[in-house]
Amino acid sequence: MKTLRLLVTEVCNRGCPGCVNNDWDLNALPVCTDFTEFSMIILTGGEPLLDVPLVLDVVDRIRETNPTAMVIVYTAYASRVLHVLPYVNGVTLTMHNQADVIPVQRLVSTVGRLRVDGVPWAVNSSLRLNVFEGVEFGFYTPSWKVKSGIQWIKDCPLPANEVFMRL
Repeated sequence: MKTLRLLVTEVCNRGCPGCVNNDWDLNALPVCTDFTEFSMIILTGGEPLLDVPLVLDVVDRIRETNPTAMVIVYTAYASRVLHVLPYVNGVTLTMHNQADVIPVQRLVSTVGRLRVDGVPWAVNSSLRLNVFEGVEFGFYTPSWKVKSGIQWIKDCPLPANEVFMRL
């Protein structure tokens, strides 16, 4: 399985001091013009959901050339996830700090109630929740794979089967 990590935007509203994008020369990333060779495409940023129309446009472009690719959005913007859920195969949502807990709790509850043809939406989706060290949450996440204790990693490498490109 070949995976593309696609930088949709460099814009972010957080300014996290340990952001892995600070370790990359994002302008030097190659531009992706062909999505056909990838079985999974991860839309990332910055914060991609600051521009939902752009994300939906990118998903449409991917689907035109590679309708079977699994499209995942990496985000920390829980309140905008529902705008893209019908169009993607999953979401990896990161809780950076305690202020993220309530919006994520609302999203998890809402996603748990979604149905497609009577089947819970989450059954056929990839839902991941990354929780930074020190963030306390006490709600149930039955459909989400949770990874707790996340820490910033300087010069965090890409997985072996992944390439990083930009629009």
